[in-house]
Amino acid sequence: MKLKSLSSGAIAMAALLASCGGSEGATETASSSFCTDSACITEPLRLGSPTPDKPSVTVSFKDCQIDSIFFDNGKLGNAKIGFADFFGGRSIKPGKALFGFAFGEGQGAWLKFNDCATGRGYLIKVPVGKGISPMKYFSAVNNFDPKFRVDEGLVSYYDNTFLYVEDISTGKIAKTLLTDTGVKGVDHDNVHSFLDSVNIRKDHLYAKIKYEGKDIVHDVPLTFK
Repeated sequence: MKLKSLSSGAIAMAALLASCGGSEGATETASSSFCTDSACITEPLRLGSPTPDKPSVTVSFKDCQIDSIFFDNGKLGNAKIGFADFFGGRSIKPGKALFGFAFGEGQGAWLKFNDCATGRGYLIKVPVGKGISPMKYFSAVNNFDPKFRVDEGLVSYYDNTFLYVEDISTGKIAKTLLTDTGVKGVDHDNVHSFLDSVNIRKDHLYAKIKYEGKDIVHDVPLTFK
């Protein structure tokens, strides 16, 4: 399967993604906010292919917030999402440089973005195939954060039990247990108070977690199933 990974093309975004490099476990210290463009977005933002019949997504805005999202998966169909209802009325104001789009043929389209005010990461997946509902993730590990690195072709997110890594081109998932007992009371709007740093490669994961006064380090190979 072919994988197409595309961004908005903004220069600021390219520079921000470049800053996510570094060796395993060695990441920069994040500032209180890494949003470099907090200006109100008013015009629709298109990510992906400019060519008709090829995968893309268009994000429309109202009052500086996301209003609707239109996924055009070319010949594989499309989906329109009313953001307020889909995301439960959450107030999210992303900057132009904090959007990314990727498409895995046979699997689906992914939109990733981060909130300027908190830095919190989000993901939306629109699977290929009729009758399959879009999926949303409120705790994404996105490359826009300088303390998070995720290889191209992968997306990552977590819940109260696992840190997940999904291969965009195959849909297979690798899971790493966060702690032996699960986690409670995590402030996802202050992610680095819990998830300090992450470095995910195709075959390996490094993650440093802060929980109940302890540092928990995972430095493990990835197995996708």
